[in-house]
Amino acid sequence: MSGYGSRRAVRELVIATLEKEGRNPNAYNIAGIMRDAFYDRGPGNGYGAESEEHWRKAVTEHRRKFGVGDMVRVVLEVDGQTEHHYGTIAQFRKANGGSYRGTPVKPHSAYIELIHHNGRTVPLAEVTPVIDDFEFIRDYDEVHKGAFGDLGVLWCMGCPRPYPSPAQVKVVHKATGEKTQLCDAHNDEEQWAQLGHQPMFSARTSRDTIESLIQNPEEITGSDWDAHQLREWADLFPYLVPAKAAELHAQWKEKQSATLAA
Repeated sequence: MSGYGSRRAVRELVIATLEKEGRNPNAYNIAGIMRDAFYDRGPGNGYGAESEEHWRKAVTEHRRKFGVGDMVRVVLEVDGQTEHHYGTIAQFRKANGGSYRGTPVKPHSAYIELIHHNGRTVPLAEVTPVIDDFEFIRDYDEVHKGAFGDLGVLWCMGCPRPYPSPAQVKVVHKATGEKTQLCDAHNDEEQWAQLGHQPMFSARTSRDTIESLIQNPEEITGSDWDAHQLREWADLFPYLVPAKAAELHAQWKEKQSATLAA
């Protein structure tokens, strides 16, 4: 490809593909991706199925450093519990807490304005880009799996009601499996952060249950109503179940399945 028109078309394709994958084009060196995924590949230049490997390599290599305004995730200890919090970078800071003049090449820390906690300064080594916590699925059947009714579609959970748009992407929180579905207009960092905070709030409201199962994991295998409720809770929030209780719960399920099959 050569010429202004061709380069512009490639640039637009790169930006459109990044957006389709749920990435913020501002976080990438577009010119670098264009060079490595399109122009420096020898014979057969051009983006297509055969260049998927080049695309992934270029996208990984040309992701920019953190920038002011980026949505990120940090891990905090709150009331003795480990929580994942999301917020935006407001300012970069030195190791001694001082501010930089201008834009630093390799900043030490960032002051992050957290959504559900007081802001704080965190070393960049302990900061995770929000997009890294999520998987994005665009297959139509997967996005609308479980839909019912005449239209057979799931509506965007980020749209204002009462007139939401049909969902175009399913967003999955990798660590917990929590999901939501969004239209392209609302497939943004704010919605991802909202999904990422759900496990934190679930853990907060379940602290008594979690502590009880840590102390007495065998409660989950009982035959009374309380044990039944514990198992329902465990099925709803499997990522919150303490390890020993989760093991006993799995054994209980296997025993029940064997009894039904006999």
